[in-house]
Amino acid sequence: MYIGKEINVLDNGLLSFTEDIVYQEPDIRYLEDIIKVLYHRPDHFENCPLYYIYRGVSRHEHRSLFEEANLRYDITVLLPGQIGQEYYKTIGHFHPNKPNSNETYTEYYEVLGGEALFLLQKNNRSGEPDQVMVVAAQKGDLVFIPPGFGHVTINPGEDPLITANLVSDEIIPDYEPFVAKHGAAYYYISTENHKGDFVKNTNYAQSTGLELVCAPNLAQPIEIGYKNLYKAFIDNPKQFNILK
Repeated sequence: MYIGKEINVLDNGLLSFTEDIVYQEPDIRYLEDIIKVLYHRPDHFENCPLYYIYRGVSRHEHRSLFEEANLRYDITVLLPGQIGQEYYKTIGHFHPNKPNSNETYTEYYEVLGGEALFLLQKNNRSGEPDQVMVVAAQKGDLVFIPPGFGHVTINPGEDPLITANLVSDEIIPDYEPFVAKHGAAYYYISTENHKGDFVKNTNYAQSTGLELVCAPNLAQPIEIGYKNLYKAFIDNPKQFNILK
C-alpha cells in the first residue's frame, strides 16, 4: 500500500482510505498513556493524542489471505512533536514466546512516510539490557524485529511518521518491561544546540553501548526486493511464516 494512493493523511494525522480498503477505527494513544516511559514527566500537560493505530488493514479481495495466514497488517501514524525535550515515541513493547518455543514472535516494519528511529532492545533475565540498537529508517525502508527484542518507535522529524507492520494475530504486546524501567535504555531528546541525541536511562543498573545502523544496511530474512511489505505478502504469504 502507498500513501497518496490507497491511503491519505489528513491534517489532524488521521488516515482516510479508498473504498476497497478494510480497516478498523484507530486505537488512539494519548500523552497520559505513555507518561510512565518518558524522559521527564510533566506535572501539568494537555492530554493530546500522540499516535493512531489502524489494525487489520487490507483490501477486500485480500482479507482471506491474512486470515488464513493468521497475520495482520497494521498502520500506525506517530505525530511529530516533543514532550519537553523528548521526541514523540510509542510506549514500546516486547513480544511473547511462540507456542512450545523459547523464541519470541518476530515482526516486520515498513516506513510508508516520514522518518523513523526504531530502538531495539534485548534484555537479560534481570530485565537489564544486553543489547541496544537504533535503526534509522526513511520512506520505503524495511526493518525486521528479531526474536528476543523489544522495540520503541521514535519520530525525530517534523512530519507525521507512518509505519506499516506485519505481525502474528496471536501477539499480545508486553509493555511492562519498559514501563517498569520508565522507558527503554536510551531516550531520544533535543539537546541545547537543538539537535537530537540519545541519553541513557538511569533507571537501568546495567549500562550497555548503543549501536546505530541505517535500515538499508540491515540483513533481511526475506528477499523482498523492490516490492513493498504489503505486495510481498500478497505475492507469497508463505515466506512470512517466520512471523508465526
